[in-house]
Amino acid sequence: MGDGHYNGKGLVLCTDSFKIKEVVLLMNVLMIRYNINCTITYHSKKYPRIYIGKKYIITLQKIVIPFMHRSMFYKLGIK
Repeated sequence: MGDGHYNGKGLVLCTDSFKIKEVVLLMNVLMIRYNINCTITYHSKKYPRIYIGKKYIITLQKIVIPFMHRSMFYKLGIK
């Protein structure tokens, strides 16, 4: 729950400690199983992160809200 943030335009999952192969695997699950389109961005040109556009935030919210603590909802753009 803690490694990511909503920036008003989309959501960034901070997967900095993962290898690129693992990030791609997670992206494939998001895209194939949940129909959430996402892209890879890089932090400091070294650390891969997953970016989920605003169009898919509601889909993501429906999936993860039941498992999140209310204090972390702001990370999904929920006030």
